[in-house]
Amino acid sequence: MLVRLLALGTLAIALPACGRADDREQVTRLTRTFLQAVAHHDGTRACALLSHDAAMEVADQAQGSCRAGVLDLRLAPHDVTRVQVYIVNAKVDLAGGESAFAELTTNGWRLSAVGCTVEGGKPADRPYQCEAQA
Repeated sequence: MLVRLLALGTLAIALPACGRADDREQVTRLTRTFLQAVAHHDGTRACALLSHDAAMEVADQAQGSCRAGVLDLRLAPHDVTRVQVYIVNAKVDLAGGESAFAELTTNGWRLSAVGCTVEGGKPADRPYQCEAQA
């Protein structure tokens, strides 16, 4: 009986870790695909990877469509160096020092903020300034 309880406890601990790893992989793939779409001037694809609110914000900033506005953002195609998942939100760190943020929507993971940097100081001390955010 004790062995069975230990096995169930181990399984209960391992399953959430597997989910987190899967979420990290999905968010990494999402971010890479988004940055590649922007680099290849595929605004339609890039906007499809943004949350609804972020896509609307990009369109508002561009005073037109998200498809055109997302290509005007100053985004560097850096590689993903770290992904931290917090239940339904994620923070993505890029090799160039920028960050992006993602949220789990009914359509899967979508980026809610991109091109984010901290102006001087530690991130805990100062808010991020983003090229686009929901």
